[in-house]
This record gives sequence, structure tokens and C-alpha cells, in this order.
Amino acid sequence: QKLWCTLWSAGSLGRFAQHMSNAAHQVSCIGSEEQRVYEEPHVIFQNWLMAAQKEAPQVRPRLACMATVDKSGEPVTRLTSIEEVNSHGITFFTTLGSRQAGEISANPHVSLHFNWAPLMRSVRIAGSAHQLTEEQVRDQFRRFPRHVQMSITHGPRYAAAEWQSRSGFFARIGQRLNTWLGKQPEEIPMPHNWGGYILTPSLYEFGMLSGEKAGRTRVRFRRCLEMPRGTRVGHVQAERQDWVYDSCDEN
Repeated sequence: QKLWCTLWSAGSLGRFAQHMSNAAHQVSCIGSEEQRVYEEPHVIFQNWLMAAQKEAPQVRPRLACMATVDKSGEPVTRLTSIEEVNSHGITFFTTLGSRQAGEISANPHVSLHFNWAPLMRSVRIAGSAHQLTEEQVRDQFRRFPRHVQMSITHGPRYAAAEWQSRSGFFARIGQRLNTWLGKQPEEIPMPHNWGGYILTPSLYEFGMLSGEKAGRTRVRFRRCLEMPRGTRVGHVQAERQDWVYDSCDEN
């Protein structure tokens, strides 16, 4: 029950917690037939992510371990930073033509794993990744701070040197003068080989430890598009609900 209080802080948590409370005595493992329909789990992930950014920023909460598959079928992992999280999916950016981009193009099935040890929480997200449009990538590039744009375009060393040169006394005076005169800084060009992807999740798995010696509770949400809307779980009119969930406790 403690887990459900952390999944959501307002509104629909009451309904969700009520469903789970009623099913708690029946749900003992992930393979159980007891399932419930629930609306977008990405909102739960957003809440957990915001909590991690507030309570444990030192672990870089937006940094995830991404798993892809290479041409020989072997799994490949690397650290990837995510950007936007919404009902459509999760966006991340990389260099087009890189090994990561090539593996996604060959096999779009990927997964992300977030581990927030200070909060004793983890999230696993799996689904298919598809390339963003050039306009979407350009919009995200313009939203980045200037030093991040410099790092993407010219590399981290050049960006660090540029940042140091702009942080000097005379550089700051010049910047204030340009601002007073209404002169905008020179626009940094976006590299032609820089692009982004959106991961459309088909699975969310939330994990939480209740203590050092306690067991681990997992809640798994799976997209359930194969069931006709309006007939899921028989009596539930799930016109907007695409997810079913189950849970288990691990010792």
C-alpha cells in the first residue's frame, strides 16, 4: 500500500489505489490473471522523474541505460539522456549515422532502464523507437541552452573553452552592451547529422524497495491494443484506456 501512495500524489491515485487494494489479496505474481485497466502510466513516470530530480539530482535522473540489438542479435547497452516525456512517448537525441542510430534503424525495439538508488526506485520502459522529423529536432535544438548547442555542434572541449571566454569580466561587459543595444548573439547552426527519436512504450515496469531487508514490489503496465475498446475486463468501458497492469512482490 505504501507503493501506491508514492505512485501518484493527487486525483486519480484514489481510484488506482482502490483498484489495487481490492486486488491485493489476489495478485501475488506477474503471471497472475488478475489485471486492471488504468489510464496513462507515463504520468506516474513523470511524477517519479520529477521526484528524483528534486530529491536526488546527483544521480542524473534523466540518464538511462538504453538497450538495443545489433546485427548479430546481441544486446548492446549505453547511457542515454532523455528529453521530453508525454503521452506520445519519450524522446532522446543522438548523432545520425552512429552505432546507436544504426541499430535502432535495423531493429526499432529498444528498452530504457532508470535506476534511482537513493529513492530505492527503478523504472523499465520498452517499446519501439522511430526517428523524429527535422522540424521536431530543430525545435529541440533551439530549446537547449547555448553552451549545450555549442557542445553538440563543436564538441564539449570547444564549448568549455567558449564558456570560459564568455565568463570573463570584459566578455560579460560586452554581452551586457550587446543586450542594451538589442544585438542578438550569433545563432549556432545545428549539425546536419544530429537527430532524435521517440520511443513509443508498450511496457512500463515500476519497481520499489520498501527497506533494506524488505522485498521488492513491481508493477507492470502493458499496452493492450489487441482487446476491443469498450469490452476490456468485461464491465469496464475503457474507451480511452490502453493499459492493463499486474503486480508482484519479490523477496
